Amino acid sequence: MKRLMMMIPLAALLAGCGGTTTPLQISALQPQLVIRTAPSGFVVRPDIARPACNGGRGARLTGRGTGEGVVATGVMADGSTLTAFTQIYPGTNHSVLYAVTSHCRPDSTVGTAGVAEIRIPPRLVPLRTTAQRDADYLWILAVAKRANGGAIVAGTYRNRWVVGAVGPKGRLDPQFGSGGWTVLPLRGDVTAVVQEQSGRIVIAGDNNGGGCCTVNHAAALSAGGHWDRNFGNDGRVKLPTGEDSGVNSLAIEPNGDVLAEVDYGNMGCWGLTPAMLTRTGQPVAHFAGRIASFWRRSGFHAFVGDTYVDHGGFTLVGTGQKPCADGPRYSAKSATGVLARFQTNGLAAAPTVRFPSKLYGGFDGFKDGIDTLILESPYIDTTRQTLLLLRPDGSTDTGFGTDGRVRIRKPWRGHDAAVATSLLVIKAGPKSLVLVVTADGHRQLQVTRVHF
Repeated sequence: MKRLMMMIPLAALLAGCGGTTTPLQISALQPQLVIRTAPSGFVVRPDIARPACNGGRGARLTGRGTGEGVVATGVMADGSTLTAFTQIYPGTNHSVLYAVTSHCRPDSTVGTAGVAEIRIPPRLVPLRTTAQRDADYLWILAVAKRANGGAIVAGTYRNRWVVGAVGPKGRLDPQFGSGGWTVLPLRGDVTAVVQEQSGRIVIAGDNNGGGCCTVNHAAALSAGGHWDRNFGNDGRVKLPTGEDSGVNSLAIEPNGDVLAEVDYGNMGCWGLTPAMLTRTGQPVAHFAGRIASFWRRSGFHAFVGDTYVDHGGFTLVGTGQKPCADGPRYSAKSATGVLARFQTNGLAAAPTVRFPSKLYGGFDGFKDGIDTLILESPYIDTTRQTLLLLRPDGSTDTGFGTDGRVRIRKPWRGHDAAVATSLLVIKAGPKSLVLVVTADGHRQLQVTRVHF
C-alpha cells in the first residue's frame, strides 16, 4: 500500500504533466521524453475528487523510457507531490524525479517542466567483490519532505543504506553529506525516512536478508547528512523483526519519540508490530512487552492494518483473522476489525474497539479529528478501494459518502490489472489524500486527490 508497495518492481515510466505536448532532452531517458496530459482515469463515487486537481480529473502522466522500476512518492512542504522513479534492470546510478503541484500540473520550479535527474557518484561505494557487482544499482525507496524545502530521498546503492537531499529546484544539495549523498556502512535498504523539527533525519530499513534472515534497524543523520553515532547503540538500534519483514513507516510523536511500523509475513499469515524509540534511539521501556501482550489477548493469527500518531500516542487500526488465510479465502468469517489507541509507553489509552470487517486485504489508516479514515483494498481485486470513516466507538459514519462509504476504482481493469497495479496513498493535509497508482506494462503514473 502506501509505503511498502513502492518496493514492488513495476514497468512504469513516470513524467510530469502539462497542457501541451512538449519534447524535453533528459540524458537518462534518451533520446527524448514526451509529456502528455490526460485525466487520471480514477473513478470516485460519490465524487469527492478535489476540483483544484485538474478540475477533479486528476492527471495521467505518460512518457517514453526503458525498463522496470521502483517508485516512491511523498508530499512536500508546499503541498506538491514528488515521485522518484529508479530503473531496476539494467541497474543504474541515477533516479528521475517528477514534481506535480497540488493542482496536478508539473511544478515548473523543479528541473525542466517538473522533471529532474539525480545521480550518485560510483566512488562513494567502491566495488570490491562479486556480490557488490551483482547489486550495482541505485533504488530510491522512500521520499519525505525536507524542512527547508525540497525532499529527503533514501534507499539503497550497491546494497548499502543511502540518503540524499534534494533542494526545492530538484537539484542535489552539495552541502549535504558528500555532494548531496550519505552512504552508511549498513547493508540493505532504507525504506522509511522522516525529518524532525530539529532538522535531524531518522531513517529505518532492513539488511536485505529476505525470509527468516531479515534484520531491521533505525539510525539517524544530522541535518547536514552526518551519521549520528550517538543514536541507539553506536549509531543504530534494532527494530522488531519477523519473516519477510520490513519497516513500513516512521513518525514523530509530540514528545519527540519515534514511532516505527514493521510489517511482516507471507503465505497469507501477516502481522504488524509497532516500535517506539526515545529521542536518543533507545527502545521505550516496557513498550515491546505491552504490545506483545496486546497481540496475545487479541487471539489473531494474522493481521493487516496501519498505525498513525494520535495526540500523545498512536492508533492501530486493521483487520485480524484466526486462523491465517488459506488460498483465496481472504474474507474469512473470523475476520474482525480492531481500533486500538495507545500511549507512547505502550499502555492502552482507551478500551480496544472491535467492529464488523470481513475484509482481509490492504489497510491504510489516517487520523481525522477524533475519527479514523480507512482505505481498504481487497487482495483478490486491487483495482477497487473503499474509503470509510470510523467513529471512536468503531461505528461507521453513515453521513460520509454513500451510506458511509466512498468507492474508488483504479484506471486499469481486469485480472492482470488486479495483479500488477500498486497504489501509494499519502495524507496531503487535514482533509486531503493523494492517490498515486502505477501499473506494470503501462508506463504511466496516475495521480488524483480526494477531500473528505
